[in-house]
Amino acid sequence: MAAPKKVKPTRLGSRPQARTAKATKRKAKPAPHVPYAARPAKAPLESQKPDEVLATRIPSEFEPGRADKVVSALLEGVSRSRVQRALDLGLVQVNGVAADRRTVLNPGDHVKVALPSPEEPTARPVKMPLEILFEDAHLIAINKPAGLLTHPVQGSDEVSVVHGLLHYTKGKLAPAGGAPRPGVVHRLDRETSGVIVLAKTDKAYHALVAQFAKRTAQKEYLALVDKAPRLLSGLVEAKIDRHRTVRVRMAVRDDGRDAVTEWRVEEKYGPQAALVRAFPHTGRTHQIRVHLAHLGHPILGDRTYGKFDIPAFTGWPMPRVMLHAHRLTLTHPQTGKPLTITVEPPADFLELKQWLTAKYGRKTFLLPG
Repeated sequence: MAAPKKVKPTRLGSRPQARTAKATKRKAKPAPHVPYAARPAKAPLESQKPDEVLATRIPSEFEPGRADKVVSALLEGVSRSRVQRALDLGLVQVNGVAADRRTVLNPGDHVKVALPSPEEPTARPVKMPLEILFEDAHLIAINKPAGLLTHPVQGSDEVSVVHGLLHYTKGKLAPAGGAPRPGVVHRLDRETSGVIVLAKTDKAYHALVAQFAKRTAQKEYLALVDKAPRLLSGLVEAKIDRHRTVRVRMAVRDDGRDAVTEWRVEEKYGPQAALVRAFPHTGRTHQIRVHLAHLGHPILGDRTYGKFDIPAFTGWPMPRVMLHAHRLTLTHPQTGKPLTITVEPPADFLELKQWLTAKYGRKTFLLPG
């Protein structure tokens, strides 16, 4: 079969590219503390684009074939999965009759396709208070508040770090991350607070992604956990994968992926709780939460991996998972020099520390760094 003739679809409702005006230097201002439950829940979604309606005729050099294969070959820049979705929705007509994936198309057939909008989420700039910890032409680091997603997720209109930084940087986040995750080189769970870094250029993006993949970026977290560990430090080497029956959870599994977390106790509040510093050497989903729960010391406020429906926790101020990304050390993608970014825990974390100290007392442990 001769090389098929490509038909390039016209995109409806396309926007001009973002302006590339030189970013002005902004003075970092700490974001005011907002209670977790009071944070804005919604952001404007990317407007739903109308279906792209395309009409063409099967060229004579085409051989008969299934609709999903032939239409995909005809439409330049359109994924096969998107064509298959159009067929499944009855949006493809062949000679005026709706076709499905298995419909055989022949040379000379008239094809009309109404391509549905891509399902991948995108983000628009949203003005919001941000605490900038570090910024230059290559990357930007903020203190992510608890309750804020790192990036947009499918089927949700919640605001995210990406929404806010698209506004702050005037769209200057690395496009290499893709439409839903521009500049995102690592992520923090919704309820986790603390240091998060995003890339502003594609060069910085690839360099930072490589550091996280090679585990050369050093991450330190603070966690308030249930019950004081008997030991003052340790290393958890326990593989992690999806829970076998509860798919939204992760679990320690022998057939999982390698996961390593180093930890040490910094404060004890009687036998009831402790402040633990965790050093994840791998980056599995929910790794610190799963590993500390595996040790028998789930993070306070973690309803997924802990048990918090018992009388002992009555009155404890735990509005969310008490986990904070305290420090991040990496190599600057442009200068090659070490860069360490630190931010202290937010008000809700400190409030629980003070409450535990007042109720159970506090013992501090000074261990080598």
